[in-house]
Parts: sequence; C-alpha cells; structure tokens
Amino acid sequence: MFNLKLKKMNNKAGILLFLVIITANFSTTFAQDNYEPRYLLENKMGKVHVSGFGSYIIGFSDMGGEFAVYNGGGGAVLLNQTVYLGGYGMGLSTQHKHQAISILNNDGDVSNIDDLYTTFGHGGFWLGYIHQSQKPIHFGVSTKLGWGSADLHEKRAYSENPDIDYNYFMSDHVFVMTPQLEVEMNLLRWFKMSASAGYQLVSGIDQTYINGAGQKTEFFSSSDFNSPMFNLTFSFGGFGGPR
Repeated sequence: MFNLKLKKMNNKAGILLFLVIITANFSTTFAQDNYEPRYLLENKMGKVHVSGFGSYIIGFSDMGGEFAVYNGGGGAVLLNQTVYLGGYGMGLSTQHKHQAISILNNDGDVSNIDDLYTTFGHGGFWLGYIHQSQKPIHFGVSTKLGWGSADLHEKRAYSENPDIDYNYFMSDHVFVMTPQLEVEMNLLRWFKMSASAGYQLVSGIDQTYINGAGQKTEFFSSSDFNSPMFNLTFSFGGFGGPR
C-alpha cells in the first residue's frame, strides 16, 4: 500500500516537472518571438561593406562647335566595392565667346552687344556600378544627374586695372544628365583612375530676347551643350576590403 502511494507521488512529481519544463520553454520561446527583432531582408543581403571616396574630375566636350574643358569633383558612399551613390559638381573652364546679338529695347532703340562670354556649371547626384572591382582593370557604368545654369557675362577691360572683369548679363537654368561607360584601373589600395565616355544631355534652355528685327530669339540652344563627353577621374578613398 505504501509503495503504491509512493509510485503515485512519483508519477505526480514527474508530471509536474514535465509541465514546468514545457512552460519554461514556451515562455522563453514566446519572449524571444516578442522581444527579439526580425527583419524582412535578414540573411538575404549578406554582409554589406561600406566605404567611400572623393574624386577630382576633368572633362572634355564640345561647346557650340568649340573644344571645351570642364573641371570639378565629387564624392560618394561605396557599397561592397560595387555600387556607389554621392554627389558631384562640374564647371566650364575654357573661355567661349558668344555670337554678337542685337537687342530691341523698350524705347525702340537697338543695342548691339559683341563682348558676351558663356559660363556653364551644374551639380547634383552621382551614381554608378563597378563590375569586378577586384581586377586591376575593370569596367563600370555611371550617371550624373544635376541642375545648374548657362550664363552670359559681358567682358570689359578697365584702363585702371589690367585684369578682365565680367559683368553678369543673363542666366538660363537647366537640367543635365550624363550617362557614361568607364574603364577603371586600380593603381593603389587607396587610389584609382578611370577614363569614361558618354553623352551630356542638357534640357531647360528657354531664355529669349527680341532681336533688332523684332523677332523672338534664344540666347542658347540645346545643341550648344548637348555633346559627347570624355572624362578622366582620379579617386581617393577606401578601395580595399570585402567585395
């Protein structure tokens, strides 16, 4: 009789212990499910290596049928040595004289201006893709999307000052897109050089004036700026690490 009671007690103790273990496991699982964060892209993107770089850019193009040189720079965040996103700024370095214009004034007189010179600059977003960046020489694509202005300045030389002074005349705000194909060379762990060829597309040219014959005339046309573009880019930054 005593042994039977002891067995029943042992069975009850075993059942109680089992219930305690199950409850503890359930509580732990519940707590983990409720308090540990979960992510939609977890284990899908893998480890992302983040670095960055800054660049000096020199560009060669055409400006109204004349050879043009641009200078500028940019910087970007680089992900896994493959994709980058940043910003840039470019400006026209060479001097380009605008054709003479005759403007009909409000009083009916005509002003003839023949000392106008073009300035052009833009800046905005810079994004690109680098293919097999671990190789000493590799390829890539990039696009610059920016906003800027095409300006005319009147050049005058003052007798008391031998330096040339530019007086603002007009400004035309524009949007610029420059897609390019690139060949990039790894020179050092922290230094790269690339040569790229693409096309500069400019939109938003719309400033006009009334010429001496009473006709509405544009200061610029898109063809003055739309042209093939060749760039040399010198980049400094973190180009080592995982790819």
